Amino acid sequence: MKLHSKITVLTLSAIVLAGCNAKYETIGNGLYINEAAPSDRFTQQVVNITVEGEATTTIHLRLAQALDTDVHATLAIAPEFMEEYNAKNDASYVTLPVECVELPSEVVIPAGSISSEPVEIVIKDIPTDDGYAYCLPIKIASSDAPVEIMEVSGRLIYLITTPLIQTVPTMDSSTFPEGSGDWNLSTNAWTLEGWVWMGSFPINNQAIFNGAVSAGTEIYIRFGDADVPYDVLQIKTHGSQFNSNTVFEPATWYHIAFVCGNNKCILYVNGQQDASMDLSSTDYVIENLQLCSSGSYFRTNCKMAQVRFWSRALSQNAIQDAMNREVPGTSEGLIGYWKLNEGSGDIYHDSSPNGRNLTCQQTPDWTGEMVNFSNPNASAE
Repeated sequence: MKLHSKITVLTLSAIVLAGCNAKYETIGNGLYINEAAPSDRFTQQVVNITVEGEATTTIHLRLAQALDTDVHATLAIAPEFMEEYNAKNDASYVTLPVECVELPSEVVIPAGSISSEPVEIVIKDIPTDDGYAYCLPIKIASSDAPVEIMEVSGRLIYLITTPLIQTVPTMDSSTFPEGSGDWNLSTNAWTLEGWVWMGSFPINNQAIFNGAVSAGTEIYIRFGDADVPYDVLQIKTHGSQFNSNTVFEPATWYHIAFVCGNNKCILYVNGQQDASMDLSSTDYVIENLQLCSSGSYFRTNCKMAQVRFWSRALSQNAIQDAMNREVPGTSEGLIGYWKLNEGSGDIYHDSSPNGRNLTCQQTPDWTGEMVNFSNPNASAE
């Protein structure tokens, strides 16, 4: 199987620090990673690499001033930096296993030079079936130079994402996937998110999600209302409703996330806040979830992927971080997680431990289409 990986490199100086701090300014000579010290060192640096099988990237170790002797240094994996990143960015990255990384045993800066030759870092055999988001935090671990290793620019974090490529079902009103039984789940916060594709917008009240509740009124998400354009998304909940500012295009993939908590409901479209409303309460007892549920009003084909229902209000950072990848089924707060990648059959299996499968009244159309959710609309452009 071909493995495609996207590597995002962020300097910890940009992520962890909010601004320039004299404590970290280079005074005199020092040893650092060149790629962690751009001219504007507090601007986030991002590098994307797409590879097959494995990824190779390069860095350079550098001195502020040349020395008259060779400098020998070593690199090491530094999990402590990842813990710091996760805490500050509402993320859940896991340090890549050491067997998946090749670091050089030694890096040399020759006498009279300020830079090493390019240093290759090889990332390989990334696990792809566990849903984890992996990272590679590295640091300059040691040096025989009579200068300090710079505290901030002596370290880097590689955030590694395996692009999400999967088959998807084509649904219509006859498909009507629905959970079984009553979930009886009490919560004062929730998030419902997923990738959605609508073939057309011929009528109002095309409901993509219907969260049955026994307290807190409905969670009813649809395109169009009596006085709302058919290509505008609306949510009805807790006796109120609001509409998207986005006007949706037909035959186009969108990532949609509704987040309710702290007496507020927010809609994110493709990771960006789109619209919101205040609520008198966000107390709910959630019983079930239905897809494409408005019967004769649902008059188009619809595709979905990676539908996740959470009993917590995800932050915008968390939504953006995971919208283009899978998440572990054991993630905290998952009510249900339906990848919709079965490829056949009439059951959408719940990837969380809760076993809340959605069963279709009629089998959806599995065309074999594979969608790359790093850029799901590429084939339509």
